[in-house]
Amino acid sequence: MKKYLLIILINIFCSSIAFAQVGINTDQPNSSTGLHVSERKNPSSASPDKYNGIIIQRYTTAERDTNLTPNMASAQNSLMIYNTTEDCYNYWNNVEQEWKSLCGKLGKSQFTFDCAAVQIKGTYVQGRDLSTTNYLSIPVTVTKAGEYTLMATTTNGYSFFVSGTFLNTGSYTILALGQGKPVAIQTDDLAFNANGIDVACTPAKTVTVLSAAGTYTMSCSTATVNGIYKVGTSLTASNTITLPVTVTTLGSYSITTNTVDGISFSGSGTFTLTGTQNITLSGTGAPASTPTKTLTITSDSQGGVSTNCSVSIRITIPVKRILGIGLPSQYGYQVADAIDSHARKMLDSQKNFGISATSTVASNGYTYVSLGNSMSASTLNAQINSASPPDIIQIGYSADIDASSATVLANYAKNGGVVLLFSEENAGVQRFINELMGSSVTVSTLGDSGNRYVLTNSTHSVVNGPFGNLGGQAWGDDGAGTRYVQNIDATQIEVLSTVPGNTNAITAFVHKKYHVVFIGDGGFFAGQINTYGDASWPVTQPFTINNTNDAQPVVNTAYGATGSSNGIGTIYNSYLFGNIFAWAIYQAEISGFNKH
Repeated sequence: MKKYLLIILINIFCSSIAFAQVGINTDQPNSSTGLHVSERKNPSSASPDKYNGIIIQRYTTAERDTNLTPNMASAQNSLMIYNTTEDCYNYWNNVEQEWKSLCGKLGKSQFTFDCAAVQIKGTYVQGRDLSTTNYLSIPVTVTKAGEYTLMATTTNGYSFFVSGTFLNTGSYTILALGQGKPVAIQTDDLAFNANGIDVACTPAKTVTVLSAAGTYTMSCSTATVNGIYKVGTSLTASNTITLPVTVTTLGSYSITTNTVDGISFSGSGTFTLTGTQNITLSGTGAPASTPTKTLTITSDSQGGVSTNCSVSIRITIPVKRILGIGLPSQYGYQVADAIDSHARKMLDSQKNFGISATSTVASNGYTYVSLGNSMSASTLNAQINSASPPDIIQIGYSADIDASSATVLANYAKNGGVVLLFSEENAGVQRFINELMGSSVTVSTLGDSGNRYVLTNSTHSVVNGPFGNLGGQAWGDDGAGTRYVQNIDATQIEVLSTVPGNTNAITAFVHKKYHVVFIGDGGFFAGQINTYGDASWPVTQPFTINNTNDAQPVVNTAYGATGSSNGIGTIYNSYLFGNIFAWAIYQAEISGFNKH
């Protein structure tokens, strides 16, 4: 009987051990745990007996994915390891069928980068602390979201570092900021490390450390801007600034500009000679719009000399489409047809409107469409609503504007189109202006011919433009007299000229809101390509250019008729024409039908 009782007691004792809590380094495990690893034999004691922690199984990411991942299932849900690649604990989430990191929701990322695409920004000078202008621009491709660190080190006292979190996969550009200061004047190889893994670049990315800055002054007033600048086109090696400098103390130089509308310039090096010399600033970026950019040039010149000045960059206006309406004639009543006229020759000249650095207006040129001497609302609408609507509608002698066409033209102008109305058709001019301005103007004729009209407005760019300030100068009509407008709402326009002695009889104006210029003479730019000179054709051909292929405007100094309102004198039709078209293509570019 005692024998059986002993067996029962042993079984009870063993059962209690099998189902009790397990304690490591303690015989008093917490009752709420299955396993209690303790730093104290007596958990209630204030003095730890040991300080050791726990080490669980360790795997690299590759070992984990090769040896463990294929066998993971619901039974292994929450299995934990230490990932030595990530330096972090991982646990298996069976619902999402992936390893989760305890270093954050995403764990370490996986990404690659092309060494050749890394850009080194800023100038590096011996003994000078790196600043926010010194950094690496690094395009990366992320294949796994998560945390990242990237550093690039040198053996010359400075390095680059960036860290963060990629929330999604894809392509990004990260900026690794520089820190420290270069110790020696030399070329340094960058040693890259991404997420703890060394990345070898072949060829190596290098940084050139310059000597301490020299003393020099810049001559921005004589700087030369080189290359062609177009909206949306990245700058190339031809886009530079040649900058004259005068060096008084040898040393390195670093010259940069600010970034304006997407473009900037910079240059660095070491002066080996004193005196006046040229350095080159190279451009980067792509212009986002056509207005001229004024960039501030900043140097690191020492000695308290001036370190700032500015330079302007002209952006070439893209090709503009001109719709010409008027009598086809060699005299140039409308430029789309009159390919042998002075006006057309002037427009097509690279010296006037071209892509060269010496072109008066930076323009990529024109395409021309002619409607001849007649127009209708239907033909106008067809052109305006086509896949390539006109940027500029130019109307000359002797096209008339009926009521329906006046409505179409006015709507075109109100929607941003440019209308250049050189007309002596009284009824048509009246219809269009009334439709445009909602007023009741009257249009009359100054009967005699060979008149000159002084330009009174010297501030608007159609008068004071790239072809000169014509304020106080005059334009002349041809042999048929001029039309003038009265009873017009003067608050909507800027008056350019009036009939001599009558300021209420307006012979030319530009609208303040809409891109419309009116000149009351259809033959304003009449002139044949085979006739030149100031005295030739003193009344019928007021538009004169030189007799060379560059078609530069020239002054007509003996224009008019003895019996005209203000006699014989000087006129500037070709200059005014150049300013008007320079204004027109600019307005078309910034707010017209084909703006960029």
